[in-house]
Amino acid sequence: RWVSAEWDPAAAVAALTPAFPEEAALVARGGGRLLRCSTFYEDFLKTLLTVNTSWSGTCRMNAALVAEPGGGAFPLPEAVIDYGEERLRTIAKLGFRAPVAVAASRRMLDDGVIDAAGNGEPDYDYLIGLKGIGPYAAAHCRMLLHDFSRIPVDSVVVAHLRDRHATTPEAFIAARAECGVYLGLGYRLMRLKEKFQVAVVDVGAATPPSSY
Repeated sequence: RWVSAEWDPAAAVAALTPAFPEEAALVARGGGRLLRCSTFYEDFLKTLLTVNTSWSGTCRMNAALVAEPGGGAFPLPEAVIDYGEERLRTIAKLGFRAPVAVAASRRMLDDGVIDAAGNGEPDYDYLIGLKGIGPYAAAHCRMLLHDFSRIPVDSVVVAHLRDRHATTPEAFIAARAECGVYLGLGYRLMRLKEKFQVAVVDVGAATPPSSY
């Protein structure tokens, strides 16, 4: 599960080739797989902890969950519920995410969409129906279940499409409708390709020619 080893990329390659030929070629060579957590529940909570915070804040909150309710590992749903909203706020410093974490954990267990170990595959409509879970978090969680039909749009995506592609998420999605249910994967791989290209340019610019 960690490296999406069982995912069959054939349909993704076919769908992405017209609009994202380089990205489709990467997938065909064995790339493009997602790095995931051990369970859906861990992916879910870690996604929640990316909302409206910095990356350092996300890391700090995750470390706090591992340290106390998890006892050295990422906590199971019942452990988060038992730890409670107050301690999640005051000790783990989850802030407004604390009641969302507790309520969502309880509801997903009660509804049977996850088991006690955190395994499950809730659909997008279910996730968006959880209080405190918006379109970004729901789409991101579904992407980690290999549902690439939506781009998890947040402020970073909006800024990237505006600054690098002079477009909006709505226009970008409409222009690549032929990707169908793999549009989210195409966008993700495009972002990674662009980051890699920037890194290569930056390294080249910073390295004196005599060192080659």
